[in-house]
Amino acid sequence: MKLLIIRPQPGADATAHRLRAAGHEPILMPLFSIEHLPVQRLSADGYDALLLTSGNAVRAALEFLTHNPATPIYAVGSATASALHALSVPVAKTGSEGVEALVRIAVADGHQHLLWLAGEDHSPIPHIDAVHIDIEIVYRSTTIGTPDNFVLHVIESDVVILHSSRAARHFADLCVSMKIPRADVALATFSSMIAKAAGENWAAIIIADAPNDAALLKAIQGQFTPTHC
Repeated sequence: MKLLIIRPQPGADATAHRLRAAGHEPILMPLFSIEHLPVQRLSADGYDALLLTSGNAVRAALEFLTHNPATPIYAVGSATASALHALSVPVAKTGSEGVEALVRIAVADGHQHLLWLAGEDHSPIPHIDAVHIDIEIVYRSTTIGTPDNFVLHVIESDVVILHSSRAARHFADLCVSMKIPRADVALATFSSMIAKAAGENWAAIIIADAPNDAALLKAIQGQFTPTHC
């Protein structure tokens, strides 16, 4: 199965590796690049724990993380945890069900005042009784020039993978400008929020049970019969 990846690097390569290992043919066409933003806080004083939901946040906030080694870090997803491990930053616990589930894990460990290091395009801040969450934006995803082979890659792909709401909106707008009928394009997304951002009338919209590549791949495989692959 041909799966089109439009997320920025280095995430695009990581997703491609997982898809290739599962026997699929990834097509890489990043439409974004990652811009790191300075962390405004000098320390994590006053916070019980840090939340990280992206490897991009890890790389953007590395100096801040290394300067605050005593504050436990809770990470969403193996990719985020791997990015932390690769940079020799310890992880308290790793969750796989999204930021709200991760917050509940931290709360169960006795933490109530949390700092979330996130990207500009992030999921809603969870509202949980007696828990205070501040957010620090440490990176943003910026659009890059549309490649000349955009239409070809979209048409030849069985599924287009969308990792964020911003990617969903941008991809939908490009399909309009390039006159690609939505009815000819199948999408796979991390969440219903991302699917909503993409809009309606696509050939199919596949939504993962959890915001990670493994769950997304499982959902895609469940949607297609072997003759599509």
